[in-house]
Amino acid sequence: MARVTKGVNGAKRPNGVEGAKGNRAAKRAKANKARKGGVGAKPVKAPNWFARRSGWQQAGLVLGGTAAGVGAHLLLWATAIPEVGAVVGRVPVLSTVVGWLFAGGAFAALGVLALNHDSVGPAALRRLKIVAGVWAVVGLLCIPTGFANDVVLPIDYWAGVYAGAYGVAAVPLVFFVVTLLWALTVKVLRIKNSDPTNKPVGWVLIAYSALLLVWGSSLLRM
Repeated sequence: MARVTKGVNGAKRPNGVEGAKGNRAAKRAKANKARKGGVGAKPVKAPNWFARRSGWQQAGLVLGGTAAGVGAHLLLWATAIPEVGAVVGRVPVLSTVVGWLFAGGAFAALGVLALNHDSVGPAALRRLKIVAGVWAVVGLLCIPTGFANDVVLPIDYWAGVYAGAYGVAAVPLVFFVVTLLWALTVKVLRIKNSDPTNKPVGWVLIAYSALLLVWGSSLLRM
């Protein structure tokens, strides 16, 4: 049976087994309270703008965005790409680089964003995100379809445009291959895990962008 003793002010308090159990229960309750909402609790992120919309609004935004993407794709291939090709088509090297910029340059922009993500200020980071985001959208719109394949372009310019466009279309396959090779490299060389950083991703994106330009400047022009 637990003994009862008096404290300094005369209050009774349990001792022995029951007192130890009570102390442990109090500590567990305090730890649970700290995990749920007290010290050390992670802040809950507020839902983004799209998540705050109602179901009908989200459906309308998705349908409207899809229609706008299709229209922008047709407009890009019907006007912007052919008109730029007519201006630069007479200069082989320049026309290939300009054609590559539509989609292939987006990977370089994303790479620059990844390299500087943790080292620049908020204002510069916001500008980099805007440039990379807009460029990425243009790159997605450049993916060739049946309509795009019917557009007549100068051969050197065509090589640059399609090198970038096919590079965007091949992203899922490239991502799978790169991930597999990296996993094998880590396993074979036994590379220790370190703090995550965006720089390797940035260099991979820039290297992929350069590879697409080389591909358009050589193989696709033959």
